[in-house]
Amino acid sequence: MVYIPAGTFLMGSATDDPAVYDWERSHEQPQHEVYVDAYYLDAHEVTNLDFERKYPNKIRNLVSSPCDDCPVTNVPWLAAQAYCAAQGKRLPTEAEWEKAAKGGLPKWTPEPFGDYVWFAGNTIKQAQPVGTKKPNPYGLYDMLGNVREWTADWYGPEYYQQREGKNPKGPPDGQRRVERGGAFFLPDRGVTTTIRYNHPPHFELYFLGFRCAQDP
Repeated sequence: MVYIPAGTFLMGSATDDPAVYDWERSHEQPQHEVYVDAYYLDAHEVTNLDFERKYPNKIRNLVSSPCDDCPVTNVPWLAAQAYCAAQGKRLPTEAEWEKAAKGGLPKWTPEPFGDYVWFAGNTIKQAQPVGTKKPNPYGLYDMLGNVREWTADWYGPEYYQQREGKNPKGPPDGQRRVERGGAFFLPDRGVTTTIRYNHPPHFELYFLGFRCAQDP
């Protein structure tokens, strides 16, 4: 795991950021300052082999995530949460995920992009072994590509309007959970540190995995 120090960061996208997917921009805004306590985060996404050691009956998706060291996919939110809990860990909050993805910088855009990110421009439309691209400034791998990742938070399209400033944990309830990061089938405009996705927690998706966080 990688230690992420306590501190503030700017969460969300600025109004003058280049457009990503126009229809999704509003729920990334307004950009606001957030303080997050220190925590640890897995250096890479949980792999097929990691998950199958705990749950040997898991049926691997051999099309989208074929290798032992590829990130595990087709895991619903509750199963991801249970896996982390079994390790004495938990899913990261959305704020923790974004702070980690930005690598301690106000804004981080990988350059050159393909050296850091598995996306539609350099894959054969399937997940790749974790840790084979360069890490971000915190030493975390695949934060922006390979597969999207579940977070702990319920999704609220207008949640950022509340501008919660310290250890935000999302709305108290909802019907969909937040997922962050990019995925192997997405173009570069769909792979940023601020873009937000969401699905019902019972969904099992071929492009969606997770990594775990832990309190100090």
